[in-house]
Amino acid sequence: MRGLKTWLSQLRTGRLLWLAVIFSVGLTELIVVLMSLLLHNAVRIDFVITGVVAAAVVSFVVVVLIQMVVRVLQRADEQLLEQTLYLDSILQSTADTLIIALDTAFRVKYINAMAERAFNVSARQAHGRRIAELVDSVRREHFEEAMRAVTPGQGHRFEFTYSVNDETHYFEATLAEILHHHQLAGFLLVAHDATDRKQLEETLRDLSYQDGLTHIANRRRFDEKLDQEWRRAARERQPLTLIMADIDFFKNYNDLYGHPAGDDCLRKIAKVLQDATTRPGDLAARYGGEEFAAILPNTSLLGAEKVAEQIRAQVEALELPHANSSVSPWVTISLGIATRVPPSNSDEHAALLEGADRALYKAKQQGRNRVVIDHH
Repeated sequence: MRGLKTWLSQLRTGRLLWLAVIFSVGLTELIVVLMSLLLHNAVRIDFVITGVVAAAVVSFVVVVLIQMVVRVLQRADEQLLEQTLYLDSILQSTADTLIIALDTAFRVKYINAMAERAFNVSARQAHGRRIAELVDSVRREHFEEAMRAVTPGQGHRFEFTYSVNDETHYFEATLAEILHHHQLAGFLLVAHDATDRKQLEETLRDLSYQDGLTHIANRRRFDEKLDQEWRRAARERQPLTLIMADIDFFKNYNDLYGHPAGDDCLRKIAKVLQDATTRPGDLAARYGGEEFAAILPNTSLLGAEKVAEQIRAQVEALELPHANSSVSPWVTISLGIATRVPPSNSDEHAALLEGADRALYKAKQQGRNRVVIDHH
């Protein structure tokens, strides 16, 4: 169908050209006749024949040249259309890549299907609008900052999240210059959907922070969290509390009941600690072996003592038999508490660790299965 339309269009163009030839020959003959009458007071046949031949030759040459030019232009137009279609198909087929072309004023000139879905706008609605107008207020600042930060020859990299089909997607974006004859012609925003990789990285990070046996935070996560909370407490001049806990006579428990039972005991006590540290900033961790720890930001000694006593009581309430304990027929736990308000800009939390460890040692000295507070 497309080929037939093209042929008909060319036919119409050819007919118009030949009509123009006939018109030009006729007009030329009229001029020749008038000149003959003006010069010789008669119509001379040799003038007429010469005029017809000259007009026909010139018109034929002109028609041939015009047709050649038209064919060249048509081929160029078809090639450009074909390239445009291929390019558009490629850009639209990039399902995980957001592509937006902008002019020098950051107004949208082109937007692909992924960008339409992410910004919930059609290409026609987006055309001519500034890119910052397409995003919500939360992300507008990121885009405006990126536009200000574009550097010649390097562009600017930034990250943003967006909701696509009610799912949050993580994008890594590059905003770069478009140059034409070494002059700035616009900008190209390309953002790759890195959600799967980001989720995998977060999963691996979570696993690296998790104790393999008890599934609560491990020592590495504990150290990082303690450092973060200490610095925050120093900035905000707020108290930071640390609880250290140790299972009473755990070696005896393992010797009597075996390591599988010991592992199960560790998991159950870890669950008690995790259930007792429910605030967003709290952290329960396995500190090492049979030793556990809990970080409680913005918590006073009185509040920490309640949490620690709750942990101690709930561990005893598990009623895990421990025939090799000199304290109780059940598995019990000793806990030490230390609270500090860090000095301004302090990054040394050793005093907090030492205080909690000192209190834990006293709890063991005083008979175990108890909570002791460090008052230093």
